[in-house]
Amino acid sequence: MTESYSEKLVAEVIRLFPKVLQDPVDWEMSKGNAAVAVIEPNGAIRGHIFGDDRAKGRWCFGIVNRKVIQVWSTGYATGRFEELVYSGKLDEGQFGVNRPDFIGWQGGVPLVTTEGKLIAAAFSGIRGINDIAIIEQAAAAVPGLTVKRD
Repeated sequence: MTESYSEKLVAEVIRLFPKVLQDPVDWEMSKGNAAVAVIEPNGAIRGHIFGDDRAKGRWCFGIVNRKVIQVWSTGYATGRFEELVYSGKLDEGQFGVNRPDFIGWQGGVPLVTTEGKLIAAAFSGIRGINDIAIIEQAAAAVPGLTVKRD
């Protein structure tokens, strides 16, 4: 059986995560606890919770879930979606996302397959800029995936 995009992406994030933890700021922030989640075009969900602290892992997974669901619903990166709504360039109502439900934090990244289908991915547990970076680096290593830019 062929691995799905999400399985390959999650495996690559797992491979990259120890390198991210070499940054003392990200280590201090996470203590090795984080989460990744991916939603395939067919609705299949894959993910992984890192670390030994179940309370921190639960919290990270809750955040990553909100990020990935927002990307899946909107097709926009988290943070960017909110910018577009608040500047009047998008109507959030068309996406079924209400303002109280906006995540706002970076780390939700829309990816697109060579077939033009959306893969929603998110990471949480380290600095937002590095939440994005780990997803983008992982996607670059998965044939057929690219970051969707708006």
